[in-house]
Amino acid sequence: MICVCSNRDSNSQHNGGWLPYNFLRETAEAEAMGRKVEFNNNSFRSNMFSEQDICKWISIHSKQTNTSWCVNNKLSNSESSRYVCRKVYMCHHSGFNKVSIDNNKKGRSKNTECKAQIDIKIKLNTKDTRKKDKYIRDGLPAVVIFVNEHNHNLASAEALSFLRPTNEVRIIYENYFNDGLGISESISIHETKLELEYGINSEELADASINPKYRTVRHWYDTWKLNNLGSSNELSVLQKLDDKKTDYEKCGIIVRFNENPFAILVVTPIMQRAHQLAFSKDIAFADSTASCDTQSHSVTFMLTSCGIGAIPLGMFITKGQTVDDYKTAFSLLKDSVPNSFYGQGFPRHFIIDDSEAERQALKSIWPQSNILLCRFHVLQSVWRWLWDVKHNIKNEHRKLLFKLFQSILIAPDYNSAHNAYTTAIGKTNTINNSISDEIIPLKYEKWVKYMNNYWARKELWCLAFRDATVHGNQTNNFSEVNVRIFKDIVLSRNKAYNAIALVDFICTGLEDYYLRRLRTFVNGRNDTARLLFEDQIKRAVNINKDSIEKLPNNIFKVPSGSDCGYYEVDVTHGFCSCSKGNLGAFCKHQAAVYHHFNRAMPNLPAITVDSRYMLAKLAFGENVPEIAFYKPLHLENNNCQSSEETTEIVEDNVLSSPIRNTIVETDDHLDNHNIDQQSDEYVNQIQELIKTNFEKFKSNTSVSVLSKCLDRLKKVKSIATWESFLSTAGSTISLRHRSRATIHVQPTTISRRKPGVTRGSKRLLVGRPVKTDNNKRNVLKRKRNLAENVRKNVPNAKGH
Repeated sequence: MICVCSNRDSNSQHNGGWLPYNFLRETAEAEAMGRKVEFNNNSFRSNMFSEQDICKWISIHSKQTNTSWCVNNKLSNSESSRYVCRKVYMCHHSGFNKVSIDNNKKGRSKNTECKAQIDIKIKLNTKDTRKKDKYIRDGLPAVVIFVNEHNHNLASAEALSFLRPTNEVRIIYENYFNDGLGISESISIHETKLELEYGINSEELADASINPKYRTVRHWYDTWKLNNLGSSNELSVLQKLDDKKTDYEKCGIIVRFNENPFAILVVTPIMQRAHQLAFSKDIAFADSTASCDTQSHSVTFMLTSCGIGAIPLGMFITKGQTVDDYKTAFSLLKDSVPNSFYGQGFPRHFIIDDSEAERQALKSIWPQSNILLCRFHVLQSVWRWLWDVKHNIKNEHRKLLFKLFQSILIAPDYNSAHNAYTTAIGKTNTINNSISDEIIPLKYEKWVKYMNNYWARKELWCLAFRDATVHGNQTNNFSEVNVRIFKDIVLSRNKAYNAIALVDFICTGLEDYYLRRLRTFVNGRNDTARLLFEDQIKRAVNINKDSIEKLPNNIFKVPSGSDCGYYEVDVTHGFCSCSKGNLGAFCKHQAAVYHHFNRAMPNLPAITVDSRYMLAKLAFGENVPEIAFYKPLHLENNNCQSSEETTEIVEDNVLSSPIRNTIVETDDHLDNHNIDQQSDEYVNQIQELIKTNFEKFKSNTSVSVLSKCLDRLKKVKSIATWESFLSTAGSTISLRHRSRATIHVQPTTISRRKPGVTRGSKRLLVGRPVKTDNNKRNVLKRKRNLAENVRKNVPNAKGH
């Protein structure tokens, strides 16, 4: 269809180049309004053969002339025996379908009563018409008649602002909406692209055909929402979910829903792979939040622990937070993921808030699981109860009662917990529950009743009833963090349109967030696990290998660093009998076993090649790179022995660790000799400097300072406290030497300075003051720090 006519140049001169040249044309006599008229090159023939060709011709002509056209009359082939199609177009500034300027009450009117029009008709191509019309024989069946009488400006900014946007521009904006952008963001990005292409002061920015106005974009966005997300009512949401079910399945996403009670389950590919994590069979977290969409649906997270924190196992959208809502949602997960929780079908423990509806629903769907309450939320609720005025607790007694309850919660065994309980209710008189021989709990009957109610369900919150399978997790902080990630990062603190929009945000924004976070970790760009590992290894280096006794069944007897006792480390289950390790956390005694015997444990931070590769598979699935990609810079001679292996470890075994530079090889006698020699040199230097300073400043040193130093030395009982003493001694003395002279200020200048400004000769800091400014006054908002608020005996923040 794109070709050149013999009279193209002549038409270009007559028409000013405003006719589409990708269509053939010939100037000719044509019929207009039923009579023969010579139109002086405003009538010509063209090679248009269908209605689609007419639309394309009008689109090109509109772009070349900065005009828009409305269809005034249309005649199809079924309505006429003479034409394939006929269309009459009016200028969009005509009075067609518009009120007059005088009657317009809504704002600017684009009605100028313009008389310009275009009449296009495509004649039938038959044997008879070819005989009568030579242009049909030449392949020019279309007759185009122009009435080019515009009575308005075509190139001013106001005229350009009335142009109709093209279909191509609408598709561009719909792509913006598909990428999660809103109206304002889409307009801003589109205008930036136009500025880069045409310039910041170009006329194209005023052209509504390529840079539509806000009202147009708003209409497109509302239409896009209706087509992709449905309306706001639940019936429409479920219908749209059913329509999009195939698209979700193509992306490997499980989306299930129930109409009554209303519930939606979303399990993305990463969530499905998270069910194959070993920790998922032991521990899971559940927490709910609302106000995420305009209908205030409740969004519930179910997560498990992994090397980077927590990964969702599934997400639920429900109408409310009742028992029936939770049951329906949890049943969808149980039915949709048959090999859930590492193939076990249920986790050993759920850690949740103190929500009775959530607890009953979890117990109903997974009766084999234990329900545990978050330690922080339990303590927070007790502190709020003590501050509730209707309970009439005196201010000076609140802190004491809180400490009594806390002693029950952190008790290491049942007997200790029971003794703490009897103390808390006043049955036992101790120094902890009495003031001036007065037993404080007995003064408050409501407190005793409150404690009895809590003790009746002690298995839910008391740490004495928990074991190593919780892997050191006592709170649902992971859930709180993930809720904030979803609201702050994924939703950008904006409510979604409806539940369908929430599903799409989970499948795109939240999934991409976890993929990027996992990728950052496995690519060695996050040092959290390494620093945690190094911290415990530094503590474990001081434990001598000869003092560790190996027992049967992969159990090691490790000496305590603070007293003469011993702790047992179970390598197979990642358990230590110390206060930290008995709840499954990675402690220095486990680190000592790993350091000296190369034994891998379940609670070891994710620093090995195998653990990084496992997290890479969690992120990328089948597209994960080879395991060699995740090997460390320094190649290791041998791998760490697994906890299931029972073969003996030889004495000269080389330690295998990805953090080779931070771990001392215990069997390298040459290195040990060098380290001991360096230590002796440092000790001699320290002793010599202390002796010299004592002789130099003995007469001017106060007795109180010497007494304080002596008291601190007497408190050193272990290697850890000794290292702490050495590292903090002289901490107020600057280690930097300033070679430049300081510009001093006058004393009167210092006296005139306002509070908070430095009193010395340092330069003043500029910019916005930091939030932690100690001189800031009238801070109304309380800190979200329960321990500090208890210490200060003030209420805790209520925004949690």
